[in-house]
Amino acid sequence: MAARQVGGHAESILLWPLGGLAYIGHNQGPKADMWVALAGPLTHVPMTIFWVCMLVAATYVAYGTTSISLGWPWPLTVHNLGVAVCSGAVVLNISLFAFNLLVPAYPLDGGRILVDSLLTCGVAERTTAVVTCCVATPIAVGIIIWGCVQFQVITILVGLWILWSTYQLFDCYRKGLLAQHPMFAFTAQQNAAAGGNQGQLPNPFAQQAAPDTYQPPAATVVQGYPVQAYPPNYPPGRV
Repeated sequence: MAARQVGGHAESILLWPLGGLAYIGHNQGPKADMWVALAGPLTHVPMTIFWVCMLVAATYVAYGTTSISLGWPWPLTVHNLGVAVCSGAVVLNISLFAFNLLVPAYPLDGGRILVDSLLTCGVAERTTAVVTCCVATPIAVGIIIWGCVQFQVITILVGLWILWSTYQLFDCYRKGLLAQHPMFAFTAQQNAAAGGNQGQLPNPFAQQAAPDTYQPPAATVVQGYPVQAYPPNYPPGRV
């Protein structure tokens, strides 16, 4: 719904243990993308309210009171099984809301909001990419370590997913292809049209193009952003 409000569309929604991963495309700027990113965690608010109401009803049926608790009922019996399910759902939705919104690691919603905020404030694309990678990488490593300590496979996979997405962003930065990354395509095109690119950080990883090597073709559209096509056999990024 948020994507449609800004003239975009949702290609598909992938359901996985952390909720839903929406593949969304639109051709608007970082302010519009910030609203789309914020709308994701906000879906947990009505779900939390729903499960709180269900928890009140389950607690009344099991114990004859409407005084609820988010703690796991013990001992667990058939009598209080509904209380356990509802309290677990409330805790899960609150945790997912906080994790997706407050952890500023791309490609989580909090990381997208960080990128959009920097771009909206006029920070150069290359500077924004460096800041994003420097913030997301230690967070991803910390999540992986925490998952190993707690023996939580899902947590480890989430950390690896963040780390891989951050590497893809760094790879675009290193090869000078930020204009092709979905998070930077719109502002890069605007700056190019206005004769921008001034005041950007130098690229210490830039590769000098040899004669007769690949040159990016005319602009196309990737996931709703007007961007240049990737070179042949170049692994595409994901949103």
